Amino acid sequence: MLNFIRKRLKYSTGVVEIGDIKLNAILADSFIKRVIGLMYRDSISEDECMLFTFPHPSMLGIWMKGMKFPIDILWLDSSKNIVTIKESLPPCRGILCKTYYPELESTYVIELRSGFVKKNSVTKLTEIKIEEQKERR
Repeated sequence: MLNFIRKRLKYSTGVVEIGDIKLNAILADSFIKRVIGLMYRDSISEDECMLFTFPHPSMLGIWMKGMKFPIDILWLDSSKNIVTIKESLPPCRGILCKTYYPELESTYVIELRSGFVKKNSVTKLTEIKIEEQKERR
């Protein structure tokens, strides 16, 4: 059912800069888009990410239910500083899936292709810039 819904949603896009690397961002900017996230997609390209935006800081849990590939995740505070980094989180194919949480309250979450963090030496000190656009895809 969620895959059916995902295929009919229109996503805004933007640009996320992680250090000096620009990525095309798929914006998960509504409740249903945040619930679905990257579920049921076959992959995400090296120059893409999914950016989750939330209305206020909280302990934003992410799970891997319905995922087909591993990902790296960055949690950001309201000033767009990285507060937590998780690498190569595996898909969950079972019924009970582990939920991953940040170390501190977050306002943004960035999901990336697995290996991005290591390949690009991303740390909590890496600068993040976010430019949301209004295009739909």
